Amino acid sequence: MHEYSVASELIHALLPQAESLGGKIVGVFLKKGELRILSNHAMVNAFELLAEGTVLEGAQLEIELIPVTVSCASCGYKGEADHVEDEAFHFSVPILSCPTCGAEVDLITGRELVVDRLSVQTSEDSETS
Repeated sequence: MHEYSVASELIHALLPQAESLGGKIVGVFLKKGELRILSNHAMVNAFELLAEGTVLEGAQLEIELIPVTVSCASCGYKGEADHVEDEAFHFSVPILSCPTCGAEVDLITGRELVVDRLSVQTSEDSETS
């Protein structure tokens, strides 16, 4: 499961930030593209396990799914792409085409994996994002 290596990299990237924030990170909010082959459940479990013993222990990992959107140079369509809602979709190379004209499309969103924001609890016990 490569979710563990992704969670490990995430934690290693956040640790220096955690020390400079002046509070405890209690929430990590990720945006994950729909085409990312990562299980949300496995990512959360890996994050919890690997954060033990660090300043990130107890922080909640929240994952927001970003849908696949495309643009078509042929007809000008911009929007969500149609695809089969199937577990196998995430384990194969999807062929996306324009839902309007069937032409080849350019991917706009759907491959992201970014930290959107952190939720930090300060010494006054108030939580801020």
